[in-house]
Amino acid sequence: MTPKDWITLATSTIFAFLVFGKISAKAGYPRWYGILMALPFVNLAMLVWFAYTPWPIESKLMHLELGVSPDSLWRYEP
Repeated sequence: MTPKDWITLATSTIFAFLVFGKISAKAGYPRWYGILMALPFVNLAMLVWFAYTPWPIESKLMHLELGVSPDSLWRYEP
């Protein structure tokens, strides 16, 4: 690989970490979750987990809008 290829690879990797970190932060998770997207197979598991779990920001928003405890939103209470 040429030096130009290494620079392109490093730039795109850093850009991807920043983007995934920003998405994680906006959802209410730590920014370092973005680093996990670089690991093979872990990135697929993280993507599925991220898509199907309730985000911390969602529970905070529901608490503010409805005045309901964030814990009671995801529990079944007969």
